[in-house]
Amino acid sequence: MKIDTGILPDGRQGKHMNDVEEILEQLIHKIATTKEYNQYMTMLDRIKSQPDLYHRIGEFRRRSLAIQMSESNNKIQENNNLQNEYRDLLTNGLSNDFFVAEHQYCGMIQAIQNELLENAHIDTGFLED
Repeated sequence: MKIDTGILPDGRQGKHMNDVEEILEQLIHKIATTKEYNQYMTMLDRIKSQPDLYHRIGEFRRRSLAIQMSESNNKIQENNNLQNEYRDLLTNGLSNDFFVAEHQYCGMIQAIQNELLENAHIDTGFLED
């Protein structure tokens, strides 16, 4: 859906949504040319070629994310327990290389997201009340 933002509340001429979508497409294309993206995709393809390893990495990632998002007051111990349970996975060269590539790529995406949100001027003060 294309949205024409027209005139802004303060009287300035707004950019058309088409322009924003075009810039977004350029950003997506540019991301796909980065070292971080290409290393992540290469490592993802390599682990997917080993279904058992891919499945085990998926289990670890799901459980790790659940710990990070939980309300638990014992996250450090839970994470240590998880790492001990998956020690073999964390010392496997291929899976470790995947985790490093994933971390670098996600860090890049997070930096882009943070910059966008920081400069989007969306009022989030109500979240702090």
